[in-house]
Amino acid sequence: MRLPSGLRHSLLALGGRLGEQWERDRRDTLFLMGAILLAVVPHVAHLPWWAATGFFVLFVWRFGLVMSGRWLPRDSVRWVAALACAAAVFANFGTLLGRDAGVALLVLFLGLKLMEMKARRDLFVVIFLCFFLLLTAFFYSQTMMTAALTLLAVLGLMTAMLTMQFGRREVAIAARFKAAGSLMLQALPIAALFFLLFPRLQGPLWGMPDDAYSSRTGLSESMSPGRIADLAGSDEPAFRVLFEGASPDPAQMYWRGPVFGRFDGLEWTPLTRPVAPLPLPSIEGDGASTVRYAITLEPNNRPWLFALEAPVRVDKLPAGAALLMPDMQLVTRERVNQRTRYSLESMTQYRFGMNETPASLRNWLELPAGFNPKTLELAADWREREHDPERLIARALGMFHAEPFRYTMQPPLLGRDTVDDFLFGTRAGFCEHYASAFVVLMRAMGIASRVVTGYQGGELNPVDNFWLIRQADAHAWAEVWLAGRGWVRIDPTAAVAPERIERGSRAIQRARRAEFAGLGLPIFEGLRFNLEAMSNAWNQWVLSYDMSRQQRLLAKLGFALGSWQDLVGLLSIGLALLLAGVALLTLHPRRPRDPVERCYADFCDRMAAAGVVRAPHETPRQVLARAERMLEAPQMVRARRFVALYNALRYGGAPSARGEGVRNLRTLVQSFKP
Repeated sequence: MRLPSGLRHSLLALGGRLGEQWERDRRDTLFLMGAILLAVVPHVAHLPWWAATGFFVLFVWRFGLVMSGRWLPRDSVRWVAALACAAAVFANFGTLLGRDAGVALLVLFLGLKLMEMKARRDLFVVIFLCFFLLLTAFFYSQTMMTAALTLLAVLGLMTAMLTMQFGRREVAIAARFKAAGSLMLQALPIAALFFLLFPRLQGPLWGMPDDAYSSRTGLSESMSPGRIADLAGSDEPAFRVLFEGASPDPAQMYWRGPVFGRFDGLEWTPLTRPVAPLPLPSIEGDGASTVRYAITLEPNNRPWLFALEAPVRVDKLPAGAALLMPDMQLVTRERVNQRTRYSLESMTQYRFGMNETPASLRNWLELPAGFNPKTLELAADWREREHDPERLIARALGMFHAEPFRYTMQPPLLGRDTVDDFLFGTRAGFCEHYASAFVVLMRAMGIASRVVTGYQGGELNPVDNFWLIRQADAHAWAEVWLAGRGWVRIDPTAAVAPERIERGSRAIQRARRAEFAGLGLPIFEGLRFNLEAMSNAWNQWVLSYDMSRQQRLLAKLGFALGSWQDLVGLLSIGLALLLAGVALLTLHPRRPRDPVERCYADFCDRMAAAGVVRAPHETPRQVLARAERMLEAPQMVRARRFVALYNALRYGGAPSARGEGVRNLRTLVQSFKP
């Protein structure tokens, strides 16, 4: 099939077979468009589909114009397109400000800028827009993959900038990439110095827009049947844990989070109106069950910290930042909007809440009127036959175990009386169904109880020994208050699906996939563990490099700095020393790169050793004329032969014979020994 003449001509131009300037401009434009595409790729995942489609339509449009050599659209067309893009963004987000709306508008306007990119100034504007767009990618993700894509895009943009500096002389693409890479490597020590010594603040340098945290996944500030199940398929990390010494059994890993005590019939929420002053936390236990560990918590825009039951000490947080509430919930004064690392001590064998009073327990006995009549009738029947709370608890757990209850992540919908529908109808649900029904049943029998949410279990990475707790490990359980024992954890899910507690949700899902596939994949598991270990190292040493870590690092190096002014001073000194070192390595007379010129420089050095110092204005023959009075005859013969061969190679001679001539020239230089 024969290509159209215009397209065939364009392909010849891209291959460099034609030499006109307009073809050079075409190649440079297409190279810049490739770099622009790299800058937009990190945003495709979170852009609205219509915004990503709009940009790629504009991109393909400009690509077609470059290939066909046609004129750019008129100003009126571009103005109409710009107003349409702004209107679409406003219609979708309700504003032109904020993170999501601003990034979508920037991407669309970048596509529109391609439609008027013709002058040198336009090229620089497009490149700087791309640099700013790359910065906004870190609003959404700060992973190694995002950093790698950003570095690749920066390399492409730097190469495009260098391309514009070469003027009419076109340089090979490999040489341009090499020059851009060299510039980035030269900037690397300065970037590392700023990373290590730039003063860290406790908060961000600027306030993030309100929509910056809208896409955070994790536990919410309330619980209703089905809400935790929405997290069951999410592999996003919630936090990572590193134990000092041996780690507890996964079945004992209950990572405590929000505690809910108020039930309106459909939804559980935290207590907001205590009847009496709440008692202070009272945790009793033996030191033998104490475990020490460090948690790296991912941003979740929530005010709570997760801890292994029961936390007794929190370190490496600003004073007063962590509070242990009377319900043993660990919270912060500010929402967790950045990766947070803290150390804890917890007791796995403990008694908690021994100082509760009837007034304080009244908060954990309330039930809404007019809901779940069948459950209330069942509770009254059990209470009439049995008065021992522990036996009543055992009877409820026995019901879940013996009767046909099912554990499923896709439970059927429930009606108005959620607990009645679950206990006497569907009998299929996730952990929050069982926890909610159990607590309602306990309260109906006069036993103080509450719902606790958090995470259960985790997955050990054998590469770095970190436990990874994912959103899929979200869990809900119950607590009941018993005289002489305090608050006791009861997990009704364990009576229905004990493998969920013993092995964890991740292990169950992996076993089911392996059973379905009929094979094991140890190679892929090992690769996944290594990738997760690399990602964790990136989080620990790069993204979690905060003020406390900076101070500890400088203290190890012998610098006791008390203020940010001291850091700025140290940074200035380090920068000055770094620039001075670079200057010593680079700012010196460089020998000519041409092999012929290098041979001539060596010849001049040997002549200078013999007493014939070449002046800057002298030609080789003039130097040779002065050397006749100072050199012996054999030396003079070699000098004349060298100068004759040098002039022939430098100012004439066939290129095919240049290699042999350079070798002869080097031989003459080495044999010339004054």
